[in-house]
Amino acid sequence: MACRFLAVLVLLVACSGCSKQDVEARGRDAAVKIKASIPDVESIALEQKASAADIKAVQEQLARLNEYQGDADGKIDSVTVNAIEAFQRTQGLKANGLLTDDTKKHLQEAAAHAKPVAPAKAVTNADG
Repeated sequence: MACRFLAVLVLLVACSGCSKQDVEARGRDAAVKIKASIPDVESIALEQKASAADIKAVQEQLARLNEYQGDADGKIDSVTVNAIEAFQRTQGLKANGLLTDDTKKHLQEAAAHAKPVAPAKAVTNADG
């Protein structure tokens, strides 16, 4: 009986310093640390150095593969980075949006074997 009482007393003393706010604060601090440790891949991809001609060629190749829906303007933007990431995922590459030599090689090979995308047909009203 005395051991049980002592165990309950120790448990109460140990838990008395653990308030709900302390647990929440530790959780928030941990979340901030975890978020800070994760690199912002999209920002890195948007800042990558590539010529406008290279970017335009990549955009055209991705469009041929139906991975890119934007204008092939030679500017790297979030649409281009997302299309590169999608292509990398389909090829089993590291999906980081970066134009690595391996990504360029896979993209050139895939685009060379892709069927041309047919232009969209205008919808007409047959009743009018």
